[in-house]
Amino acid sequence: MDRIVVTGGAGFIGVHTIEALLAKNYEVLAVDRNVERLKEKFSSAAGLEILKEDIRSPSFRNHISRGDKVLHLAAIARFGDCERDPLEALEVNVVGTLNVLMACRDAKAERIVFSSTGSVYSRDAPVPLREDGPRGQVNIYGSTKKMAEDWIFFFAKQYRLPFVILRYGYVYGRGKWHGAIGSFIRLLREGNAPTIYGGEQINDFTYVKDIVQANLLALETDKTFQAFNIGSGRARSLRDSYDLCRKYLNINTEAKILPPREVDYPIFVYDITKARVLLGYEPRWSLEDGIKDMLEG
Repeated sequence: MDRIVVTGGAGFIGVHTIEALLAKNYEVLAVDRNVERLKEKFSSAAGLEILKEDIRSPSFRNHISRGDKVLHLAAIARFGDCERDPLEALEVNVVGTLNVLMACRDAKAERIVFSSTGSVYSRDAPVPLREDGPRGQVNIYGSTKKMAEDWIFFFAKQYRLPFVILRYGYVYGRGKWHGAIGSFIRLLREGNAPTIYGGEQINDFTYVKDIVQANLLALETDKTFQAFNIGSGRARSLRDSYDLCRKYLNINTEAKILPPREVDYPIFVYDITKARVLLGYEPRWSLEDGIKDMLEG
């Protein structure tokens, strides 16, 4: 069985993906700057090695071996964190990715699977978004991810390093209690009114278990050297998501409505035909079912 190296293993998507990899008997090396969550969650897991390491460190390269498959999730992923410290976002999301690429090249890794984002697309890209749509600089987070993608394209051409880029939609699920849906549930349970910026924005809400499905497919596919949109392919408004949280919690609290933010796309929904046809990806979680699953956890 192949060894899977997961950077950012202690993160929201990382923990869910490691659970699925171990269930399929993969050997996993989980890498993160903060490993306490991994040690607590997987204290007795067979087949898992936990490594405390920064992806920017030169010593990171010592831990990639020939034939490894690298799932690169580590990133500064919150828009607000990127806006507050653009230099840190650039160093982790771009320089860190470059260091991971160099490690993969030097060790002759089998492939790198890179977690990207729909924020790499231009605001004027045709909707539903396709992988060949124009990319642009909409916000700092998306800009750093676009730069990281460009480095991956360069390395693939220069060194024939196989890659798969997964451009996630808006990911939500158990363990993510910030942002839309997660913060709605948390605040409503605490008896507080959530804040909604706008509310009419259309998004592609994607449950984390569908993201995990895509990650595993990307680690095994022979359709490398390309990018895939990973979402639900369904258009739902931010207000829809809040109303569903209220409905299933049986709480009628009205949200505080503020003007829309510049970082949010007015309409964001994916065309996921390519992922369906080439990866065999099929989203299984509706927004309703995803929210219910979070409430049961």
